[in-house]
Amino acid sequence: MSNKLKKLSKSQKKTIAVISGIILFLLLLTLCVIAVFSHYLGKIKRSGGDVPTISPEHEDFETDIPLLDETSGLPNDPANQTSAPVPADTTLDPDSIEWATGVALADDDLINIMLVGQDRRPGEGRTRSDVMILCSINPDTKEVSLISFLRDLYVQIPGGYSDNRLNVAYAFGGFPLLYETMYVNFGVTIDGGLEVDFEGFTDIIDLLGGVDVELSAAEAGIVGGGAVAGMNHLNGTQALNYARIRSLDNDFNRTGRQRLILESVFNKFRTSDLQTMLAFLDAALPLLTTDMDNSELVSLAVTLAPMAGSLELSTYMVPTYECYTFASIRGMSVLLPDLDRIRELLKTEYLPLA
Repeated sequence: MSNKLKKLSKSQKKTIAVISGIILFLLLLTLCVIAVFSHYLGKIKRSGGDVPTISPEHEDFETDIPLLDETSGLPNDPANQTSAPVPADTTLDPDSIEWATGVALADDDLINIMLVGQDRRPGEGRTRSDVMILCSINPDTKEVSLISFLRDLYVQIPGGYSDNRLNVAYAFGGFPLLYETMYVNFGVTIDGGLEVDFEGFTDIIDLLGGVDVELSAAEAGIVGGGAVAGMNHLNGTQALNYARIRSLDNDFNRTGRQRLILESVFNKFRTSDLQTMLAFLDAALPLLTTDMDNSELVSLAVTLAPMAGSLELSTYMVPTYECYTFASIRGMSVLLPDLDRIRELLKTEYLPLA
């Protein structure tokens, strides 16, 4: 081998040296990138076996407070209602419901991330998901859909559970059961999830320096902190108050407010410079919980980073007003979905399918 090297010309040796230098540089660059990603990804919390799964034998139903107290005949406090009450003549026997048998949506070209928010108090484990928003990304068309799924949707819960509200899936079985529930009912395949509790939400908004949202006079009164009718710059606490408003109208409008907050966060984050983004990630990642491993997170970051400034965002909700009926089932005031119609809307309008 040494004799062959001696026979190489100076230009050939120089070429070998340059190629070797390039390979060494790329190796060092790769190691640096891995180190940077490891630094950031080591901060995010991971979902796992820290919170026990509720078995089908121990499932529960979050029943609603009746409109009238059975003893006094007087109205119960509406502030204690878990959802909007429905007329008594809409009461259904759960065994009488015939579920549509749909097919899976052809969403292999999409990146579907489930965003979950929950009202978890200090010391509590996993609770019912107060917010469920599907973030569906098409890397080819650079389109993003934020789709709210209302928590009071009455759906099939797989794995031996009874039919129940959608928001129990995460409480009973974490991300895996929520993903199965989304697939069985809506035909959507979820690739990963991110969860934040309300305390983490306020901290993230403050890390961003607040968000700009236009408020009505009634909304401003609930948001507090000097908010007025018109455009306001909200801090974390105000943004949380705004995202949780329900007393003025209903859960449909409430999820609309949540999407407005996310849209404002999205627009602010994607226009930030790299230094600001990295500083934000350094502080915000410890507030999030995910079931994605490092390779999946790196792949997601590599895919989205180059197109962050050119992504086109659209927002939707499930169900829309024509895709459900009010019902009282198992003592719960729920939204009984028209699954065929919802799957069709997901396929033709909501998901950014090519």
